[in-house]
Amino acid sequence: MLHALGDHPRIATDDGTVLDLPQPVLDALAELLEAAADGERALVLRSPEQLTTGQAAAVLGVSRPTVVRLIEAGKLPARMVGTHRRLTLGDVLAYREATAAKRQAALDEMTRDAEELGLYD
Repeated sequence: MLHALGDHPRIATDDGTVLDLPQPVLDALAELLEAAADGERALVLRSPEQLTTGQAAAVLGVSRPTVVRLIEAGKLPARMVGTHRRLTLGDVLAYREATAAKRQAALDEMTRDAEELGLYD
């Protein structure tokens, strides 16, 4: 779809102003369209450096209380801003990747065990 728009895609606002789409916007739009084509949910964050517990929950695909429990258990670093917890996007993404890697390792081990037991024969 983006290729059909040409080298310099533009959009028009309600008042008729024509805006050129900068490359970072095109890259984000391409990611969004790719996720939709793959049947995945896409998440767009406006302030990616500091996340609320609700935003972190959306990134992780869990509930906000789960994020709070992860923070309280020391599994997810956060800092207090007044009475509110704030997390960095980097920490949240690192936690997500680490848990995905652990999950994949467990699945790989289960597959190996099943193969050794001859369950795939």
